[in-house]
Amino acid sequence: MKTIGIGVIGWGFMGKTHTQALRSLPLYYQDADFRVALKCVCARHIENARAAARDAGFERYTDDYRELLAMPDIDVVSVCTPNERHEEMVIAAIRAGKHVYVDKPLAVTGESADRIARAAAESDVFTQMVFNIRYFPATMRTRQLVEEGRIGEVLSFNARYLHSGSIDPNKPIGWKLQAQGGVLLDMGSHALDLVTWLAGWPKRVFCKLRTLYPERPDGKGGVERALGDDQIQAFLELENGAVGCVEASKIATGTNDEMTLEIRGTKGALIWRSMDPSYLYFYDNTLPEAPLGGMRGFTQIESVQRYPAPGGKFLPVKNAVGWDRGHLHCYFSFLDDVAHGRRPENGVAEGARLQRLMDALKRSDAVGAWVDFEG
Repeated sequence: MKTIGIGVIGWGFMGKTHTQALRSLPLYYQDADFRVALKCVCARHIENARAAARDAGFERYTDDYRELLAMPDIDVVSVCTPNERHEEMVIAAIRAGKHVYVDKPLAVTGESADRIARAAAESDVFTQMVFNIRYFPATMRTRQLVEEGRIGEVLSFNARYLHSGSIDPNKPIGWKLQAQGGVLLDMGSHALDLVTWLAGWPKRVFCKLRTLYPERPDGKGGVERALGDDQIQAFLELENGAVGCVEASKIATGTNDEMTLEIRGTKGALIWRSMDPSYLYFYDNTLPEAPLGGMRGFTQIESVQRYPAPGGKFLPVKNAVGWDRGHLHCYFSFLDDVAHGRRPENGVAEGARLQRLMDALKRSDAVGAWVDFEG
């Protein structure tokens, strides 16, 4: 059985999330024809790297990612670092001949993302963006219904990703609130990825960004004024004239971590909510109207944990699905492609295209007008 050696760069929240997925693979995908080996973890501080290796079962640890990339028994590298480090680290991993699993967004700017995509195109390695929301059974079923033509031509769409973690003006900032971050790159990238994956790419966009406070505590006794955005409202117009809205916010009072997706077409409509992740709601507009309603109305599709084989055995398919399960299937899908020599569908070229779309939204905000997006 093939064994894939893994190196994880970064031991923050996402480094731990990737590692949780890797450690869980043998339980959730018992019939997979490959296994993973946790070879090395890299953290900025050596004491954190040492603790990560001890707690998560990595064979080795380091505070120098270049040392990790030089290890011949590492096949795949997870890049789980702040956005501004992605270009340097991903390109170095590609040039070291490692397959790369990189957290979204791909970079801070479209130019940076394009350099990563060019490096990947000039190599033989596989890459994949970490867009875990694609990998719930319900969102995978959404894609299936769209590809089958069940909703017909897209008429409108709406994606809202809401959070309330940045309302407190006295909360010390992390890097996601700095200029290299912001809600557009952090949460807006998820919403935009779902919209473009399911409804298509826009031909032009309009966007308004908002930064709630002019400064925030930096956690070191000072203040930080170079801040990212806290809220975005965007309109996207598709080639067929359909217009939809994408909203992302970390100042949405009363929310937790809530994604809502709606797509409406000539033949049907689809609704999915991350706080109700086990179910997809489908309206079949081809059914006839009838006295007392007939069979017309939204159908609640019980996707729950019905993953295709070799998933779907543990946990039982009827158990409610959770946020981390999407990460687990996202990582499995990438490793399954690597193990079988298949190029993943959502590599860094697609990540760069999404980054250019986010640049277009920033340009729209700067000029206060619609701007064209050529992809």
